Amino acid sequence: MTFVVRPVPLDRVTDLRVRVLRRGTPATTCDYAEDLLPDVVHLAAINGAGTVIGTSTWFARECPELPGTAAVQLKGMAVDDAIRAIGVGRALVSTGERWACDNGAVLVWARARDSALGFYERCGYEPIGEGFIDGPTGMPHHVVVKRITS
Repeated sequence: MTFVVRPVPLDRVTDLRVRVLRRGTPATTCDYAEDLLPDVVHLAAINGAGTVIGTSTWFARECPELPGTAAVQLKGMAVDDAIRAIGVGRALVSTGERWACDNGAVLVWARARDSALGFYERCGYEPIGEGFIDGPTGMPHHVVVKRITS
């Protein structure tokens, strides 16, 4: 399957976010306060039919566990269940990391579901700190970090 990764408006990614990130929870939305920040970028993996099959959101934010470091937070990472393991997630992450580098970051971090830690580790991220339960999902998470260079 071929796809492209590019920035899109928020409304192109919200349906996929809800389907993937809120499945099995009582939540019916997946909106973040950061969605409307002036420096936010919403990336979408779009297939040949124009369907969004993956998404991630990126914005400048210091990592609480590593204060004083120019950082970008990755949030809202979601890939359609029907097409996992073909490189969509990795393409979203590498595109976002390039955007982070271009915007002066030396660190990317995320609040990753424990069920996705293997994916993040394969992309070069390391879990740090104690695990926690995420409020909106009730699922266990860890902060993951990756140092990046241009």
